[in-house]
Amino acid sequence: MEAPVPPEIKVARGWRGVLHDVPGLPFIMVTVALHMMMFGMLTPVMALYAQGFGIGEWQIGLMITVFAIGRLAADIPAGHAAPRIGLAPLLWGGPLLCGIGSVIGAIGPDYVTVLAGRMLQGVGSGIYMTAATIFCARSSSPINRGRVMALFQGALLSGAAAGPALGGFSAGLLGLAGPFWVSGAIGLVTACYAFFAFGRSDEADAPRPVRHGLRGSTALMLMLPFLCVLLVNFAIFLTRTAAQWQMIPLMAADRFAMQADAIGLALTLSALTNLAVLPLAGILVDTVPRGRIIVVSLLAAAAALVLIVLADSALGFYLGMIGMGAATGLGGPAVAAHAVDVVSEDAIGPAMGMLRFAGDLGYLIGPLSLGLLVDLALVGHGGAILINAALLAACSVIFAVFARAPRAGLPLQSRKGEGHE
Repeated sequence: MEAPVPPEIKVARGWRGVLHDVPGLPFIMVTVALHMMMFGMLTPVMALYAQGFGIGEWQIGLMITVFAIGRLAADIPAGHAAPRIGLAPLLWGGPLLCGIGSVIGAIGPDYVTVLAGRMLQGVGSGIYMTAATIFCARSSSPINRGRVMALFQGALLSGAAAGPALGGFSAGLLGLAGPFWVSGAIGLVTACYAFFAFGRSDEADAPRPVRHGLRGSTALMLMLPFLCVLLVNFAIFLTRTAAQWQMIPLMAADRFAMQADAIGLALTLSALTNLAVLPLAGILVDTVPRGRIIVVSLLAAAAALVLIVLADSALGFYLGMIGMGAATGLGGPAVAAHAVDVVSEDAIGPAMGMLRFAGDLGYLIGPLSLGLLVDLALVGHGGAILINAALLAACSVIFAVFARAPRAGLPLQSRKGEGHE
């Protein structure tokens, strides 16, 4: 059982206090919002732009796949590079690569060139997102880590939500290549902003001592609590792409004859609910044992998926989508904060790289795996969603049984000599 939170931890409330204690956090929030916006704006035109090269459907899908592969390739190396070269080169270098990749996509004369640009975007995104996560992990303290992660996730969601609208507008104004040009400009502006914001920051720029042995990154794969966090993050990202973005829209179209606008409304309601619960989630993560929040959010997300499948009306479907947004919004900051809690300070860089890798792996293989089950006629869309729900429930049980972590505010890394030497 986890001990109750001591009274001294239930202090230092207030979002202004968090921003004051972490001076670089507003800069991170701005850059992550711009970063997510530049990729969100490509969503409305990606398939149409690729079709212009006269390629097949699977090659259109490859435009998304190579981006995910690029992120996977960069996540762990970026985590290892952070303590060696400092965060600043990663915080501005990642957006720079993304901007260059967007320009390549805009001017590419053929499909292969555009595909190479997408790969470069994925690498840049993996570098930046890993570095930004490390910054939040390093700069936060046990009593404000939940709120720091909630602010980070809120900025991320805000940028992602604004991107598609900006992409559609730029496509209407400049043609299908327009979003690539605007995305490239945003990437370059973000790189310049990060360079001047973090280039002279001791906290972001200073390389840190790199230790080896059991306190280094190798030990992470031997730590059962950390492996449980990786499993949870994998399942959450898989759910986002396989269930929310793929199977649920298809099921809604088949069962309720929903058109794109109605399905878009359901996804928007889920996203807005996710964003709305983040302030509460940040406070809860700083006051309630984080492991409990993760278990509850996983079970709630599984229940929401079951409700969506069993819904016999559009109202029930919408309620399930709202519940899904609330559940994932509650658990997001808890997962990142818990991952920092269970590793030593010198392993934060590699740990965040591995956390990003686990999520991006779920992002990549989720749609492929559940889509294959449907294509082989083993299950329908509803059955695939129920399998996803079972995965979340299983992860909650595994995490509850095997993940042992300190209570909120008392991370393992603060207790020198306990289980890390």
